[in-house]
Amino acid sequence: MSAALPTSSREWHLVARPHGWPKSEDFALREAAVAAPAEGRILVRNKYFSVDPYMRGRM
Repeated sequence: MSAALPTSSREWHLVARPHGWPKSEDFALREAAVAAPAEGRILVRNKYFSVDPYMRGRM
């Protein structure tokens, strides 16, 4: 595994509030630049991402 910091990340965005069941058009996968962490800060990499049923109401 490389010790180099990543320069970009992929992010899921909610682009439209779902009406009924969520559809793929309600979301977008976007690429974003990752800034180097400031002094005294760290950069964390997520290994897992969970989308639980209760989140439906939060959209």
